[in-house]
Amino acid sequence: MATKFRNAFWLRSNDFAPQVYLFRNIQSGQIVYSQMPHVTKYQIKQQFFRPNWENRKPHPRHDIWRPLAVAEFASYEDAVRAYHGLVELRYMREVSKKKEAQSMRKLNEYNRIWCSGQYRPTYTMEATADLATVLDEFKLASDTTIYWDGLWWRGDPKQWNPEINHQDMERFGRREKFVILDEIREKGLLNFKQKQQQQQQPEMNEQQQQQQQQLS
Repeated sequence: MATKFRNAFWLRSNDFAPQVYLFRNIQSGQIVYSQMPHVTKYQIKQQFFRPNWENRKPHPRHDIWRPLAVAEFASYEDAVRAYHGLVELRYMREVSKKKEAQSMRKLNEYNRIWCSGQYRPTYTMEATADLATVLDEFKLASDTTIYWDGLWWRGDPKQWNPEINHQDMERFGRREKFVILDEIREKGLLNFKQKQQQQQQPEMNEQQQQQQQQLS
């Protein structure tokens, strides 16, 4: 279980893929970022800096969380950087740049975050925008694939770097979402290993050529 932050070495050693998971709360619209395919108390505690009546600290119950997206990166170091970037942007919005963030949100007639029932779409929209921002700022777009729980969640395609590969989770089949996430993890792990082999092959060929030249 993810009871604390995990570095690149730990993720790789424990057969996790270089991915960042975005989970949405189906009751409130709140978002939790995760380094692994599940939500824990630790992540909620670390990512809800100043909870209030509009943004209460949510419960980690699995039945109220659904995957929003899974971002797959070229390396574990990139995945860790992206995770930190997303958490940092949330901190700025909730703490250090709170007034600026509030001024850009859609508000209701009472000057509160607009909601539909108990659900506040603002949180999901901000999370997708932050993901696009992190990919651009860290120049990760060309090597990133994002699996969406329905491509409509990404919003306007024009707001994303065209180099990013967007895919729909539903192509894996309409089964329990956490099973699908594990399939995406396994696929991501396989993709990473294959890319590593492709990168290492030229070096191995060069070493073999050098050895042959020495023998001759």
